[in-house]
Amino acid sequence: MSSRSRSSRSRALRATIGAVLVAVAAVGAAAATGAFGPTALTPAQRAARAAAAAARARHRLLVAQTRVVVRAAASVAASLPPAAGSPAPNAPGALFTRPLARHVVYGFVPYWEVSSLTPADFSGTSVLAYFGVEIGASGGLVRSGYGWQGLAAPSFASFVSDAHTAGDRVLVTVSTTDPAVIRHLTRAPGATSARLASEIVAVVSANHLDGVDLDIEGRSAAERAGFVTFVRDLTTALRRAEPLGEIVLDTYPQSASSALDFFDVARLAPRVDALFVMAYDMDDPRASSANSPLASPTLGLSDVGAMLDYVKLVPPSKIVLGLPFYGYDFTTAGRERGARVLSGAITAVTYSSIGAAARPALWDPSSLTPYTVFRAGGHWHQTWYDDPVSLALKSALAAELHLAGVGAWALGQEGPATQMVAALDGGSSAIKLPLAGAIG
Repeated sequence: MSSRSRSSRSRALRATIGAVLVAVAAVGAAAATGAFGPTALTPAQRAARAAAAAARARHRLLVAQTRVVVRAAASVAASLPPAAGSPAPNAPGALFTRPLARHVVYGFVPYWEVSSLTPADFSGTSVLAYFGVEIGASGGLVRSGYGWQGLAAPSFASFVSDAHTAGDRVLVTVSTTDPAVIRHLTRAPGATSARLASEIVAVVSANHLDGVDLDIEGRSAAERAGFVTFVRDLTTALRRAEPLGEIVLDTYPQSASSALDFFDVARLAPRVDALFVMAYDMDDPRASSANSPLASPTLGLSDVGAMLDYVKLVPPSKIVLGLPFYGYDFTTAGRERGARVLSGAITAVTYSSIGAAARPALWDPSSLTPYTVFRAGGHWHQTWYDDPVSLALKSALAAELHLAGVGAWALGQEGPATQMVAALDGGSSAIKLPLAGAIG
């Protein structure tokens, strides 16, 4: 590519991405002109000054986010349309203008997808996390359910063998979203962590695995400190028993930006090998919207905003940007982009099923993601999701911020679309890590 074409492409990218941010930038610029004299301020003047300062801060943050997104977009070969509702760009054969730096690629493998993985899933990843086994009220593992039963299935042994042959680590995901269980874990961290550690070690050892992924999704800020203590005690016990095993902790995209979030990422990061940031489910349930927006003109939840917050608190080498191989179908009050969602009318849909529907894909330049609009059952529907182009943009974002890598929930949901995993690889081969549990 010539220097002239590179320059032209850069200007086009700035116009495409910057156009959706003009309104907020204008607010910041206007606020920056507000000056007050040296005389005593009235309450109204103090409020105005505070509002101006907040607007300037938002403007600076918006500029910083836009700058990072523009640089990331320059690494992706697709031409991004500037107008909302334009046809979504087709994925080119080579997704990237140049290969990104090699990085790790994580893939969650739900028990129901173990037998559906393709060779591309194994070759294009570094770490596979089997989902999963539930944590019980006493801190032990629940020895029932499909995830637990799947550990004994011949297909699971084949999955582990195939993964190790491909050079992939295999972790077991232990999980809970039950508030009562999480409350008990955090109120009695010494006892619950000791029991859970011993049972995790037994599962890892018996199945020749390489470590554990902790998917403990709490919501209460009151349990924040107790969870740090629980993770400290748990990881200490795990490392004592399995010094080579990998420990990954799943966190929320907003966790680094709030001192009231369940996850105290600054204190948790030193205890684990990686934080898998679940950068999805960021849609607005009231309006049809992106599941994993790369950017947000209103500075709402987005990949770039979350990652810029994370790298302030956590070494980038410990951060994995988690991305979705699924989207959401919204039943809406109309066909316009962002239409109001009818009550209770949101359904998760896999990329494979979206592709099979073969509906025309449109592009949202605000979130930099595709969506479709159609009628079914007498109602308007909008399906918002990620495709190879939008995933490539997010992988380029991770490379721009020097993160450890990217990952996906969940492998198998992409079906035969091998470009979904290729988008995570960044045009390079995924880093393969030393194995702790390989047989033989």
